[in-house]
Amino acid sequence: MRQILALIIALMLMPAALPALAQDDAQALNEAGKAALTRGDVTTAARIFQQLTDADDPNGMNNLGLLYYTGQGVSQDRALAFTLYKRSADHPDMVKPQASYHTGIAYLLGDVVPRDASAAITYLTRAAEMDFAPAEYELGQLYLSEPGITDPAQALEYFKSAAIHDYPAAAYEAGRMLAIGQGAAADLPWALIHLDIAAQAGIADAYFLLGVLAEWEYRAGGPMDVAVEWYAKAEAAGIEEAAMRRWETEHIGPPTNWQQAEYRLARNDPVGAFPFLVRSCAIGEIYGCYYQALALADGNGVPQDRYTALSMFENLCDETDEFGCAEFARTALFLGGSAGVSRNQAAQRTFQGECGTDNLAADSCYSVALMSWDDRFGLRNEALARQYADLSCQLRSTNNEACQMQRHFQIEDRWRDFSQQDALSKSAEPDFLEGLLYGLVVGAAGQSGTGDAATHYGELARQRENARTQFAIEAMRPGSQHYGTCPTVNSPGC
Repeated sequence: MRQILALIIALMLMPAALPALAQDDAQALNEAGKAALTRGDVTTAARIFQQLTDADDPNGMNNLGLLYYTGQGVSQDRALAFTLYKRSADHPDMVKPQASYHTGIAYLLGDVVPRDASAAITYLTRAAEMDFAPAEYELGQLYLSEPGITDPAQALEYFKSAAIHDYPAAAYEAGRMLAIGQGAAADLPWALIHLDIAAQAGIADAYFLLGVLAEWEYRAGGPMDVAVEWYAKAEAAGIEEAAMRRWETEHIGPPTNWQQAEYRLARNDPVGAFPFLVRSCAIGEIYGCYYQALALADGNGVPQDRYTALSMFENLCDETDEFGCAEFARTALFLGGSAGVSRNQAAQRTFQGECGTDNLAADSCYSVALMSWDDRFGLRNEALARQYADLSCQLRSTNNEACQMQRHFQIEDRWRDFSQQDALSKSAEPDFLEGLLYGLVVGAAGQSGTGDAATHYGELARQRENARTQFAIEAMRPGSQHYGTCPTVNSPGC
């Protein structure tokens, strides 16, 4: 303390330039100068910073520049302030961002030197690289609106960085851009986080924008009181439009049942959405009925009821010929034949209409084959099953379920030849394909086999085939936990 005091007295008594100061002495004097400013002794602060400047101290130059810019303790001279800022920013020992920031702002404003956006960016970037939030904010504004260099994505990154460095105005800009999808895809959750930071700092525009976003939520089915609360804060802060928006929000009609259901579905709240789906369907809204049926079919937010879902999909398909037909067909398939022959026939016709040339259509082709092959559907037609299994296998060009069914028919043809042989010519230990055929064709019909090996292999094969058929039915239903999980016969569970 005595050393600092001695230095201050010496500076006041010796106007001549000092030699270069030791780093510790320079730091101590800078702190003494700032302390003088804090207690209002600007004359002493100016003398200290001038002596530091004469000793070629970059921090002293920056601090003296601030005094000349504001006219504290010296006559105001903004041109001299700029010179001091720039000397400090360009000094090789300058390690603080303020001088670069002040120099960049001078070039940006163009009041003491000609405006030069390129030079402004150079100096502001130096300060931003030291995590100086005001410089990051100004760079964000430049990249947002400066002709010739406009880059919203770059602007957003600077605003986000400045917000992290505790600059509420930048948090507002980042939130605004994220809310409207400027500079990046719209991201409402992150927009709300940034806007809330700005609002907590008292930025009135943040109040208003949070009110607008909450009003959108209300019109989509969200709560009303949040929007009213933000608009009231914005109104109290002097934003006149907020009063009108608050009144409109309080007096507009409530969102429709479908809007409220959609709002909750978008937030992964199927339980909350279902009552609104029921009300929506009750007044004839197609989307309400459609999503209610999907919820029932999948047990999403409500106990599963596939039969009611099937009826709803059937009605939608009859009424619109656009909604519900595909879901009706897949629900009938999923029910494994218990929907009734007439509904199974209607489902099979839908699959025949969907059978085409892409992978999804290949599944529809396979569904036709499956319903024609499995006796539980009451549509037994081996010729049709062969035709559509072959088509689906060709479309997929892989060892999928349709190709396995096609392979079954090939084995069945081979069995016919095998069964026509006399007992003496048959192998004592049939190969797996012969055993598989035994289980599928002979064992299922309760006929006697031609040996223990055939019976053993055949029974295992028959059990596996039954399990695969049931799994395939379930895997065809969109929304089921097994949908799309059985692409090949070698897949687990297939």
